[in-house]
Amino acid sequence: MSISVTEILGTDSLSGSRIVINDNFNILTSEINAMEVYFNPSAGTITNLRDVKTESLRVGLSTILLDINASTFDVLTNVRMTGNLTLQGSGLFRNDVDPNTLTDVFVGPSLNYNIGTSTAIPPYTIERVGNSGTGALTLNLNDGAIGQEIFFFYSTASSGSVEIKGAVNPLILPGAGAQPTVTLNEQGQSVHLLCIDDGTGNGDWYVVGGIGYAIS
Repeated sequence: MSISVTEILGTDSLSGSRIVINDNFNILTSEINAMEVYFNPSAGTITNLRDVKTESLRVGLSTILLDINASTFDVLTNVRMTGNLTLQGSGLFRNDVDPNTLTDVFVGPSLNYNIGTSTAIPPYTIERVGNSGTGALTLNLNDGAIGQEIFFFYSTASSGSVEIKGAVNPLILPGAGAQPTVTLNEQGQSVHLLCIDDGTGNGDWYVVGGIGYAIS
């Protein structure tokens, strides 16, 4: 809302305009105090607003965490949800793909590769794998975050075995042996694993889907 103050002309005397000057300062003081209910210049904060309308919004200074404008809605950090997420009018697109295809050539002569570490969860949702050699390629899957998913797709036109095992804790697989293993060995095969709370706050990997995989 606009404010109005009384103009003092160059021909007006300072003493004769004292009341007008004081009234103008009072108007400005009142408006500034009203704005400072919402703006705190010292803290650099805005609070107590009921409604904000804008064409764009960016959260973050040196590191952008949220960027909304006319063409994009980008969330550039982790998100924690406590409620439901309802999608209407569109789909959920998973594009968190490891840029590397985990093959015997990529892994090298050891034919042994760790996915994640003892202190870091597996970083990608989708892993493409393959093996053109005669020896089995072993992928050691480290513990994930509870609720985390990971997909393995045998994407190369080859037939060497790719064996997926738990790096620290064993995979939870029905009918498995002493070292539970999921094996893929043909293009188009896949396995989908979900990390589930074991009841003590730790996560175990369970198979929840896939095609053509073998358990041993």
